[in-house]
Amino acid sequence: MFHLTSLLCVRAVMEGGEVVFVDGGNSIDPHGIAGIARRVGLARLEVLPKIHVARAFTCHQIATILLEQLDEKVRDADAQLVVLSCLPELFLDEDVQLSEAHQLFLRSAREIKRVAEDRGVVMVATNAGLAKLYRRKSIRRVLYETAHRVVRFQHHRGGLKIVVPDLGVEETYRPVPPDQTTLEDFEYAVPRIRDLQEDVQPKEVKASGYLRFAW
Repeated sequence: MFHLTSLLCVRAVMEGGEVVFVDGGNSIDPHGIAGIARRVGLARLEVLPKIHVARAFTCHQIATILLEQLDEKVRDADAQLVVLSCLPELFLDEDVQLSEAHQLFLRSAREIKRVAEDRGVVMVATNAGLAKLYRRKSIRRVLYETAHRVVRFQHHRGGLKIVVPDLGVEETYRPVPPDQTTLEDFEYAVPRIRDLQEDVQPKEVKASGYLRFAW
């Protein structure tokens, strides 16, 4: 999931937008984002300044960011994408009473939905795992009821299983080897972001007189 959010950030910048990144799990990877940008021909300073990051370490901090600062930051940055990384994580802290965490998360979820509708911005919220959510089912219910679309990712031996329950979609994604394209890549005028290695300038082949073969 962390690699996916990095890909989405670079894609948004490639299309001329800016990103607001609310990090609830200390998950943002500037070096990974810069590496992806480099592979699509962008310098790190062309991408990183356009990703506005706010980190939170308690549920009260992330609730304050979402309730009091999110709308203003999206407006000021004219952002087209908002990433809410590990959104429910801090609300699952067992040191915080469930009733208090539930109310904070409910208010935050309503504000997220309002900002998305009023500003016309794409919101992508991620959850690092389902295990903790089952311990606080009320927060899980709010999360799933607020989301317009739920996408689930599961790792399998044959690739990555992608499920969209609302649409009845279930597919398996198998990444191609580095520096290899697929037929789908030729359908887009703008190069798609692939997990590629850097292109290396091929070395000059020496004349056969310098080669030493051992049979």
